[in-house]
Amino acid sequence: INNNWNGIKLQWTNNCGLTYNTLANNSYGIDLLKADNNTFYHNNLINNTRQASPAFSAGNVWDDGYPSGGNYWSNYNGTDLYSGPNQDQPGSDGIGDTPYLIGANDRYPLMGTSSRFSVTWEEQNYYVDIVSNSTVSGFDFGIIFDSESGKMISFDVAGPGGGVGFCRVVVPRALINEPYTVLVDGKVETILLDISNGTHSYLYFTYNLSTKHVVIIPEFPSALILPLFILATLTMVILMKHTSKKEHAC
Repeated sequence: INNNWNGIKLQWTNNCGLTYNTLANNSYGIDLLKADNNTFYHNNLINNTRQASPAFSAGNVWDDGYPSGGNYWSNYNGTDLYSGPNQDQPGSDGIGDTPYLIGANDRYPLMGTSSRFSVTWEEQNYYVDIVSNSTVSGFDFGIIFDSESGKMISFDVAGPGGGVGFCRVVVPRALINEPYTVLVDGKVETILLDISNGTHSYLYFTYNLSTKHVVIIPEFPSALILPLFILATLTMVILMKHTSKKEHAC
């Protein structure tokens, strides 16, 4: 960030992958010079004078196909009214309906910044991906009850009031399997996209922009959702207070 020239430059560099980077407030976000057959996706290109320059380069790919998607471009002015590989199915999916024009084009530009969070469960590493137009913080994975029905993903979202916020969350089925309940400040907001596959589930939900707390848990009967949410929140508060006391004692 904040470089007078390049965020990242690839020169005479072929067959590489560049993912999960944020490049902001540079003269050039990504600068290519005779760099061929590279792949770029899930990067956040924000307010660079020139987001990317593919000069004298060929065969580069700017997305990971559908439904994974491409990159977030802060100057993209497209809409998200449709979904699907051809962006012609009704309903939003966190991906722009038209490509972002760059080199061979980003066919599936993201409508919000991309974040990746690592979770270790039973000695296995999993990744939860979140695309959102809100600031995501406080990501956590925990167990409330038993090892299956008590799994919980939680995080906070924040943004200026008055607009509509969204999250597209990709959850590994091996970590938490369908069906899911998504709670935004205690209110159920689950939408399971048809693009879910055998290994990952894609969740999409919207909310009024402000500071919100999001909890993703396995689906429970509706009568149990509110008590479980209250218990989960109290558990998190107690754990945070306990941690705070430990740190203060040190």
